[in-house]
Amino acid sequence: MEDDLDLVLRYFESKESAATNPAAGSDRFATLSTDEIQGKLDAAIPPNTRRKELWAVRIFDQWFEQRHNRILHGDTTGLLVLKERHEWNACDWNYLLKMFILEVRKVDGTKYNATTLRDIFSMMQHYLQYTLKKELNLWKDAAYRDARMALDAAMKEATREGLVPGTNASSPIPATLEEELWQKGRLATTSPKLLLFTLVFYLGKQFALRGGTELHGLRYSCEIQLQHEDGQELLVYCENRATKTNNAGIKRRFVPLKTVKASHTADHDRCLPCIYKLYVDKRPENCTVQNLFLAWMRSDASIQQGRWYQNAPVGRHSLDGIVRELTAPLTGVTERYTNQSLRKTCASTLHRAGFAREDIARVTGHSSTAIERYIQFDVQDHVKVSHALQSGGQSSSLSIDTEPERSVEAMEQSNVVTANPAKKMRLNINGNTNTVEIVFE
Repeated sequence: MEDDLDLVLRYFESKESAATNPAAGSDRFATLSTDEIQGKLDAAIPPNTRRKELWAVRIFDQWFEQRHNRILHGDTTGLLVLKERHEWNACDWNYLLKMFILEVRKVDGTKYNATTLRDIFSMMQHYLQYTLKKELNLWKDAAYRDARMALDAAMKEATREGLVPGTNASSPIPATLEEELWQKGRLATTSPKLLLFTLVFYLGKQFALRGGTELHGLRYSCEIQLQHEDGQELLVYCENRATKTNNAGIKRRFVPLKTVKASHTADHDRCLPCIYKLYVDKRPENCTVQNLFLAWMRSDASIQQGRWYQNAPVGRHSLDGIVRELTAPLTGVTERYTNQSLRKTCASTLHRAGFAREDIARVTGHSSTAIERYIQFDVQDHVKVSHALQSGGQSSSLSIDTEPERSVEAMEQSNVVTANPAKKMRLNINGNTNTVEIVFE
């Protein structure tokens, strides 16, 4: 009892001391204004989501105003809620969203495709929850059943009418195109620009990185480092900050940040650790820039003197356009290739090699079915599927040998050990730390 009393007395003495000396302990906690607090809350929402929300709400406001004007001029085809927006209840929102989804059109009066309609509905959900602070769920609550049915009907109608999303998505980079980039000198290590482009290309392919924002955020000797383990040198990528697939928020609190390791390959020119070491050796001495990627020198005199890079970072937009710049001059390229193609190439290649989807997700960082959008068939996959169907389904997998029959002499020649044997890839996975090691043998 006496010990408890002493604790209470010491507590009130400390409170009295803090009251007489306000500066005591004032450096421990931050003091934020209302605007600063709101700014931090807004920063938790991805910028693209915020832009899409504003776009959807602007369309809703335009529809609401147009319908209100029609009613004022005697149109009785539909009712309209005339209360203030903050007074709208679940019944009001259900009715208005039902009418809105069925009547919404583009500026030219044509219908939206099914995907865009779903995006509009989803952004209205985001607007109601995060902007208007309403505890509701348009996708699950029984009160919004009519609105969901209207969305379902509008999406089916748009699909029946042939209104499908455009093919603006990037495609994985096939091995033949990568080989062509090397043959035509688009990928090389002979100049500052080509070395940086080649490093970005293989970092994106090996570690499933994204566009310019993520690349611009990479810091030297931080996210990517050379390490020695079990007598071999590895290039290690470790997520030291939040990313799009792992924002380290409440929903991802049990998902560790990914770690991927790349080993040396037999082909020295295309060995990622070798390319990285060469790039690091070319960085200027006493560089004060924390960014990994530095702007390259354009003066021949500077390059001849051994100064390849400046003490300044490459811009985000320049990094974001590297793959487009690499593939644009090539003739016969019909697919759309961007930095996102490297990420899709990583997922598709591992899938083709037989790795399970959960193992691929450890490399890409996905935690949901979104990984399915990154696994895509190439020409050889379609050929294997066609071969299996035409052969009556004799093979239960896609690992059918599609090579033409060869003569005995050709088979004997293929048994000769070549100077550059084919590389085999092995994926070592540690589930406890979400670590993936890509080893080429």
